[in-house]
Amino acid sequence: MSTSRKRLIDGATELFLGGGFHNIGIAEICEKASVNKGTFYHFFPSKLDLLLEVIKLYVEDMVAKFAEIAASEEVPTQKLRHVFQVPQRRNEAWKAVHGVASGCFLGNVILELSATEPVVRETAKWALEAWARALEPILQEFLKAEGIKNLDAASAAEVVIGIVQGAHVIAKVKNDPKVLGAFGQMAVEMLRAAGNPR
Repeated sequence: MSTSRKRLIDGATELFLGGGFHNIGIAEICEKASVNKGTFYHFFPSKLDLLLEVIKLYVEDMVAKFAEIAASEEVPTQKLRHVFQVPQRRNEAWKAVHGVASGCFLGNVILELSATEPVVRETAKWALEAWARALEPILQEFLKAEGIKNLDAASAAEVVIGIVQGAHVIAKVKNDPKVLGAFGQMAVEMLRAAGNPR
């Protein structure tokens, strides 16, 4: 990846996360990346195309982190908690610099654009499916360790994604990234309860 292209992606990631998509203009992105508009359009036909590339890289990074968790020597319950600690650390790092919890980049984009930009909605669908697939080995191991037979890993992975996204919203409202870690333990207990109904 060229240096200019990387600077555009990195700059846009930070600006979109902090200000949303519609509030950030191409001129602002170019200034952040120290490139001119000609360079921007050399790499990206539009601001939306840049956003889609940012989403792709963000999703791939999270998939890689989930794969690391799945391959780790941690016990299954800790692996599941660790899934929530990844975004917690991201939010803590953002808050340390900007003073507020960032939420989830993908979740923020979905809330802002999915109703008006079909390509964003389709990209978000792909992203959530990719995350679910990456989480399945973690959930499969957890369900087996807990002796839960009435839930499958694919469904449990979707539930966990829903819990993570909800935790992001509450973390933003409370401006407290630790909410994500707390929801990790709740996810463990909720799946146990769902798998062992009374």
